[in-house]
Amino acid sequence: YSGGRYRVESYAVSSLPQDAVIEKTVNDVDGVANAIRSVVAQSRTKLKTVAAAVADFAGWFAWGSATKRLAINAEQGSRYLVSGGLMALPSAVQRSRRLPVRELGSAPIDLVFAVLMQSGSNQRRWMVAHPAGATNQARGYLIAGDPEAAFGVLDDALRRDPTSAYLHRLHALILMSRGEISTALESLALAEALAPSQREPEIELTPENQRSVRLRSLELRRELYPRRRMQTGLALAREIKRGGDIEGARATLAELGNHPEVALEQARWAVEDGDASTAIGLLENITTKRTVPRDLRARAWSILAVARDLEGDREGALHAAHRALELDGKSPHAFVSLAGLAESRGDYDGALEYLRRAWGMSPADVRLLVRIAGTAERAGKMPDAVLAMERAVELDPSSPDLAVRLVSLQLRQGDVTSAAMTLSEALDRHPTNAPLLALADQLRRDVGIR
Repeated sequence: YSGGRYRVESYAVSSLPQDAVIEKTVNDVDGVANAIRSVVAQSRTKLKTVAAAVADFAGWFAWGSATKRLAINAEQGSRYLVSGGLMALPSAVQRSRRLPVRELGSAPIDLVFAVLMQSGSNQRRWMVAHPAGATNQARGYLIAGDPEAAFGVLDDALRRDPTSAYLHRLHALILMSRGEISTALESLALAEALAPSQREPEIELTPENQRSVRLRSLELRRELYPRRRMQTGLALAREIKRGGDIEGARATLAELGNHPEVALEQARWAVEDGDASTAIGLLENITTKRTVPRDLRARAWSILAVARDLEGDREGALHAAHRALELDGKSPHAFVSLAGLAESRGDYDGALEYLRRAWGMSPADVRLLVRIAGTAERAGKMPDAVLAMERAVELDPSSPDLAVRLVSLQLRQGDVTSAAMTLSEALDRHPTNAPLLALADQLRRDVGIR
């Protein structure tokens, strides 16, 4: 170093074994280490300490190599994760947060335990503030059958990241293994409140416990996300109503105040109860107010179409549905209303076309897919019904009810092989679900599947 600049005074070269490094991926760690030793020996240096720089791509490629090996052979990939020296590099450790634990499944338990414990140790060393290390070690202890040790390290992970839905679900799993069911359900509810779509690790619950978790999660979400008070309050009221507590549901709606969204929900409930006049009275206050946003007015006209049809006013129903389309041509609600009108005339083919258009505008609406399946079956189009239910199950694989509907449709279609495969996958997720077990018994009786 001179004049503010560095200069190279000497260098050494040592050959590597054949294929030791291919496309920047180190395949022979010992061979590379021996080459470095040779270079150091050539230098005849007496220094005992050095400054060394390892490029980030070394860890990046080491991690890439590990994931490729896992995809090909879980046991071989697991051994590489445990023995590969480059896996301890900070850049590899950072990427190991995305450790694909499912791909370790076919490896021996003791090897999976070793991978999780070593990865967790490296992560806790290099990523002190990150919960990944404690999480992996907790998973390792669970696999080894030591829930008490898992509970201890998981507490540390939750202190570092109390907002992780995955950690709360893992916490609930451990609590259940200890028999602390009520505390476990509270952890599950908090996980669902934080991230409703998080379903890993999977936990089997009774229908009563599932409903309890859903209700509590909505209550917690209302506290955690006050800016989404309206959406959460409406969802909570629907869930309470679904459970049969009509007065409780109405009281929850009343807490939300005098808002168009609340009036829409009340009108929808009135239609479901066959009370068309109450629904019309609520909706006309919305449809005539230009201060109400266009999308809400369009939804109001859509519900009004159903209410008019319920009264027997077909002309008024069609007018309302077309007004909804004029206000918001990209909203699925108007097409759902038109589908209802077509169904009331017995035109199931026309209803199915309207529902398909609604599906194109709302592709992730599971309830709409269930309705499409029912309408398609009534129209005599079983392949369309099965397709809709398959999409519904893909969107919500945690629902045993959807799986039951799909298996039943496949059986009515005569596709026993697909029904058996769907049922097998559903029972893997829900091994104690009574309707699924009943379908399994039916298959064994009727078809002789073992």
